[in-house]
Amino acid sequence: MKPLTLLLASFGLISTAFAAPVVQSGDVVAICGDSLTEQKTYSVDIEQYLLMCAPVTNVKTVQCGDYRYTLPGLLSHIDLNVLTLSPQVATIEYGVNENGFNTLNSDIINTYRNSLAALIKKLQAAGTRTVIVGAPAVVDTFYFKNPQHPEINATIYNEALGQEGKIGQQVTEENGAIFADMHTPMMLAMEKSKAAYGEKYPFSNSMNGLHGEANEHLVIAYALLKAMGFDGNIGTITYDAATGTTEASTGQRVISSGNGKVVIESSRYPFCFFHGRLDPDPQDAPADFMGNFRYGEAAILPFVPFNQDLNRYTLIVKNLQSPKAKITWGDQSKEFTAAELAQGINLAAEFLKNPFVPAFAAITKQIENKQGFDTTYIKDFLLSQKSLLAMAPGHQADLDSIHAGLSNIHTAMLDSLQNAVKPVTHTITIEELP
Repeated sequence: MKPLTLLLASFGLISTAFAAPVVQSGDVVAICGDSLTEQKTYSVDIEQYLLMCAPVTNVKTVQCGDYRYTLPGLLSHIDLNVLTLSPQVATIEYGVNENGFNTLNSDIINTYRNSLAALIKKLQAAGTRTVIVGAPAVVDTFYFKNPQHPEINATIYNEALGQEGKIGQQVTEENGAIFADMHTPMMLAMEKSKAAYGEKYPFSNSMNGLHGEANEHLVIAYALLKAMGFDGNIGTITYDAATGTTEASTGQRVISSGNGKVVIESSRYPFCFFHGRLDPDPQDAPADFMGNFRYGEAAILPFVPFNQDLNRYTLIVKNLQSPKAKITWGDQSKEFTAAELAQGINLAAEFLKNPFVPAFAAITKQIENKQGFDTTYIKDFLLSQKSLLAMAPGHQADLDSIHAGLSNIHTAMLDSLQNAVKPVTHTITIEELP
């Protein structure tokens, strides 16, 4: 992994310094965007991380994606749905649809620039403390078929999206918001994964080259979480082989330690990947709604520094009296040298199938269900109130009653997620080897 790390660093994708996280305990985080957002994939990744992995508590994440709109569309109705949630943090993911699958021209640029600036200002005026603007995503270099301009292929269109991202960065910074460069790590991950797995490896969906699966969405989540300022230190467990004692960082409590065995109770989880293996075997992943097979998050991990930058669950073993040791975590075992263990190994990267996966997967199902409710409540009901009232004049009180009921359900679902994250008790065994 060292050569890849150096390569990613050369692209400026690994930060050596982290600002304080912009997401604070108790915040409402609105995930806004077009159809890519409404897929509920990278938004689930972000909610997983904020709920189970981040050093903040009681953060409520809401899925506000809507496939029907571009930036001007969101701007026209954001006060009717998203702003009623009073988000302290909002992420904005638009771009692929903004230019009608064409190369840039002055009209496209001006509309994008003006709409983005106005949207940022509207959120800020409504009390949103932090606005994070994502660069446009990418289209698949093999599968993309331009639906409006067949002469503009994936290479040309990705160049246009990259140029659009530079404009977005300028507008974002001019208006006191945070820019998340999704485009660069997505292009890099697509290039490297196709080089490794073959050009037909679907980074951005094999149907149209536009809407990727869990692999592409993890890269989007990576860029937005990085922009939120998290340092990636999930937990550190330091075992002294000479004394049998263990120290653990915040969120990790030592229950017992000695004779090469450490029992830990963890209230803060490492991020888990259970949508596929490193080998992108379609039989190892669930079918999506179109009957295609997803290639999982794990398949893209060698090409995006998610674990390195955001998911470090570190085991350090000091004073090992043998040249190497076997580490067993859950039902998985691996061998490491004494030097590697003294420096620290990232358990989250080395053991994808680990003791946290069952709890992580169960909470994820709850997140997915809640985000489905988000869509119906935020996109459908809140935007339909005016038209419903026009069809049933004089029934404002009844609509208000329905709204109050849906809001109570939404609040209960968000609170239930907070309560679902229970400490996980797990055992790490260190067996010295000759």
